[in-house]
Amino acid sequence: MNRLRITALLAGFASLATIGQAGAGGFDRGGVNIDLLFDPSKVATEAGVTYVSPQRTIKNVDRLPTPPPSLPDTLGITPSIKVQGDYTVPRAGFKMNVFEPVDCLATYTEPYGADANFGTGNAYSPTAVDYSIGTKDYGLTCSYKMDVGKGVARIIGGVSYGEVDAYLSRQTLLAVGNTGIGVFSLSDSAWSWRIGASYEIPEMALRASVLYNARYNYDGLSGTVDTTGFAGGPLGNFTGVDPVTASSEIPQAVEFRLQSGIAPGWLAFGSVKWQEWSKLGVIPINGVISPVFGTPSAVSFDLLYRDGWTVTTGVGHKFSETLSGVASVTWDRGTSTISGYQTDTWSVASGVSYTATENLEFRLGGSVGVMTGGTSSYSGLGDQANAVIYDFDADVVLAGTASIKLKF
Repeated sequence: MNRLRITALLAGFASLATIGQAGAGGFDRGGVNIDLLFDPSKVATEAGVTYVSPQRTIKNVDRLPTPPPSLPDTLGITPSIKVQGDYTVPRAGFKMNVFEPVDCLATYTEPYGADANFGTGNAYSPTAVDYSIGTKDYGLTCSYKMDVGKGVARIIGGVSYGEVDAYLSRQTLLAVGNTGIGVFSLSDSAWSWRIGASYEIPEMALRASVLYNARYNYDGLSGTVDTTGFAGGPLGNFTGVDPVTASSEIPQAVEFRLQSGIAPGWLAFGSVKWQEWSKLGVIPINGVISPVFGTPSAVSFDLLYRDGWTVTTGVGHKFSETLSGVASVTWDRGTSTISGYQTDTWSVASGVSYTATENLEFRLGGSVGVMTGGTSSYSGLGDQANAVIYDFDADVVLAGTASIKLKF
């Protein structure tokens, strides 16, 4: 069987083979994927979407006794909260062989983010009713090809312009009878860059690549805190809309990928990704005024992450001239430490590709994973609204993806 055809098969399966990574640790939702850059066609375009549904439930949610001492007596223990956090990741790419030996790929995706809704009137509400972090990434990546030995080497480089929007709401004064909700909204933009290299031997369907992605430095996050929702309550005396600022980042990452033909019509592949999520610890939100006393108030987003590792392995097979399949297993090391519920996740993914014509291809895939159980026992460092404890059992995460590819 044509090994060049098999090599192209796996390149086209990038969105299927890595679907298990869509729910990775930190804010990772698959990062910026550049596999379309390796497509041998003169021009190739791709568009798709991935949907992820984590089925996480936290249990025995309680406020720590001090401070403030009134919270446990007033709110009690909430037996369970089903965390609502489904999300979608759209993506699009356009690759062109600009001239020999240069290929370029323009991409759009939403590679990082977080979504969680805990509801109102429960023991978690003073920490968060819901929060979301959304990103938009506009990227351009190019490669320069060189004949080396039996194969082709590439030098890869590119840039990304990323936008981030963050939202957090919570019932900070719930324990004293005010059910109003305070809302934080911040946004920023930043540039990032990437550099890497690859080596391919088409006759063996072999490709090895390494890619470094620099951090997005969001040191100018700015927006508002709206505490007007507390007005009318017993302690809502200094409510209003005030400007706030913060500083954070999407940290640097390194990914290594390897694939090789192992038999006629068969490919094996694997990848290892590291990302420095430990850079995200306690993120202060500056400029918050207490709606009770009218004085500056310590507020922070307490992540306390550790570095993330994601390992994927799998196989691809061409069943016929029009139908191909892929299957993979992914392990993602959870980034949560003493706070949060991002534990280790094991997932199995599979997908199929249907080649309708020489230039048109459709792909569908799905994944099911298990998020391991654990506990969160954070006592709060500066923002006592974050002093909440709970535990959770192993839960399921489901995902699906669909895409279309057109090449010339």
